[in-house]
Amino acid sequence: MSTAEQQSPLPVGITLDRGFALLRRHPRALLLPQLVLQIVPLLAAGVLVLVGLLLIGDVATTREVVRESTFLGDSELRTREVSDFTDGQAVTLGILIFVGAIVYLWFFLASVISVVRGADRALEGKEHLKLRPAMRDALRETPKLFGIGIVFYLLATVAVLAVVAVVALVAVAAGALAVLVGLAGLVVLVWASVRVFLWPFAHLSEHTGLGSFRRAWTLSKGRFWSLFGVLVLVTIVVSVVYFVVSFVLQLLVVGAASLGDAVGVAAVVPYVLFSTVFSVVFTAGYIAPLAVAYRTLSGRDTAELWQAAQQMQAGGAGAPDLAPPAPEPGVRRWDASEAPLDGSDGRSSASEGPGTAGSSAPGLGGFAAGAGSTDGGPRDGVGGLPAPDEPSEAERRWGRGGDEPPAG
Repeated sequence: MSTAEQQSPLPVGITLDRGFALLRRHPRALLLPQLVLQIVPLLAAGVLVLVGLLLIGDVATTREVVRESTFLGDSELRTREVSDFTDGQAVTLGILIFVGAIVYLWFFLASVISVVRGADRALEGKEHLKLRPAMRDALRETPKLFGIGIVFYLLATVAVLAVVAVVALVAVAAGALAVLVGLAGLVVLVWASVRVFLWPFAHLSEHTGLGSFRRAWTLSKGRFWSLFGVLVLVTIVVSVVYFVVSFVLQLLVVGAASLGDAVGVAAVVPYVLFSTVFSVVFTAGYIAPLAVAYRTLSGRDTAELWQAAQQMQAGGAGAPDLAPPAPEPGVRRWDASEAPLDGSDGRSSASEGPGTAGSSAPGLGGFAAGAGSTDGGPRDGVGGLPAPDEPSEAERRWGRGGDEPPAG
């Protein structure tokens, strides 16, 4: 684990702000491929329903009387029709449900992958992929993520069963102690889940395969509470907004149904469409802050990347409203508005522009022109021009993030 990863801060508020800013500034990259990939399962479900009606045919029903509780707490008898499937019809229905579940899960994973990929490209300042390449890229990565996900949930199931078994054994000896052991086991499970929560981002960004579990564990070392805060806050924000919007849509459908059966049936179509669109927006709103958190912990979310992303989004001109990430403690980042660093003899290293992306100390590139000279005499630069002298110790400290500039 590198020093940069050990010292990468994860400010909770800034992480959420940048994640939501990604959604605001790059809606096409985060929403359009995901929307199309989530519409496909809806179309597949319609096809499966038609196939089911043709294969199953008529279904016999039986009438039964049951006693159901009412809202006021008492009960009443109600009569309802119950489907009576034959063995063949039940098998056919089970196969269709299984196929529908696999199709939905497959395309849902692909839609999530498209959001992560779009967020990565936006953070790196790359051009957005067009719709078809973005969908093709997401579907190509789906089998790998699906397989790793199965391994993850098998391990999670084993861990939960182990905690349950320990609690059951302790309960045989002492019931009161079993409660404490159960709470301790729950805390351990939550802690471990948060530590490895970013494994999908590690795999999709670094292609680590099963090693993504170890990679996520390493990145979250010493950052549990920050990552836990990001997860809790983004879950609360997205869940509350989603609940409010869903509740309003349901009220509209119920109000339309009260006007008449035909109006109620007609209102179902826009309800499904609006629900799908809002689900896409909220999925992207949940994933984008986590993508920012992963890149921050991995040391890839640097000021240079954010500046490049902002310039590309703005067409290379204008200062964006998105602030770069906070610098590491004790490290002074180069500001693009500062003049190039002068050499000790007063000459300016003008060959390197300040604030170039990917350079940790812009303006110091001229010192490298004379590297390799060991005799202490004059060194030739590019084109036979004299190269700058060796930087002083003060200049070296300034290039590494020192607090004070060298004397003129």
